[in-house]
Amino acid sequence: MSSDDNSKVCVGYIGMLAVEKTHRRSGIGTALAQRAIYRMQQMGCQSIRLETEVTNKGAISLYEDRLGFLREELLVKYYLNWGDAYRLRLWLD
Repeated sequence: MSSDDNSKVCVGYIGMLAVEKTHRRSGIGTALAQRAIYRMQQMGCQSIRLETEVTNKGAISLYEDRLGFLREELLVKYYLNWGDAYRLRLWLD
């Protein structure tokens, strides 16, 4: 979580969320993300940001389709392996 001292805007951040391959598609990732979103909302965040690799279709589906995140930016060569990423944001009420 970060806040800008001038405007006091709270922005949450999901740095990494991973589910063991054998346990995927069982709702664990959705539950973890929803819990993090709920907690950041309770802390007063107005939005939540994260980055995900362009090729990670599972993560993109989770964040965009199920949780309502929107693409903000394409980050070219963002990762150490030179992979591109999308920056996603969820605006909270």
